Amino acid sequence: MKGLVVVMLGALALGCGSSSSGGSSSGVTGSKRIDSLTDAEKTMICDWTAGKFGGYGHTMDCGGGLTLDAPTSQAECVSTAPVNCAATVSQYEACISAMSCANPLPSQCAPLIDQNTCPG
Repeated sequence: MKGLVVVMLGALALGCGSSSSGGSSSGVTGSKRIDSLTDAEKTMICDWTAGKFGGYGHTMDCGGGLTLDAPTSQAECVSTAPVNCAATVSQYEACISAMSCANPLPSQCAPLIDQNTCPG
C-alpha cells in the first residue's frame, strides 16, 4: 500500500483539501485488505482517490512549497498498488478523506505508513 499509499497517498500525494467529487467511499468492500484487491477494485479506488483531489494528474498548491498531487494516471495508480499491506480499504478511505493542505498526513493515515502493517 505504500505504492497505493503513495499513489494514493501519492495518489495520496494528493490533493489539498477535500473535493465534493469522489463520494464518501470508493465502492469497494471496506473490510477488504489493500493487498488482496483485484485490478477492478484497484481501479475503483484509484478513480475515487483521483476524484477526491481534482482528477488524474491534478496538483494542488498548498503554499509554502507543499503540493498535494492526485495520481498521474489510472494505469500508473493501479500498477503501483501495494502487494503487501494489511490495511483495509476503509482505513485507506479514512486517510484520504481526512487529508487537506492544513493536515497533509492526518492520524487516520497511520495504518498505511506503519511498517508492520504495510512494509515497504
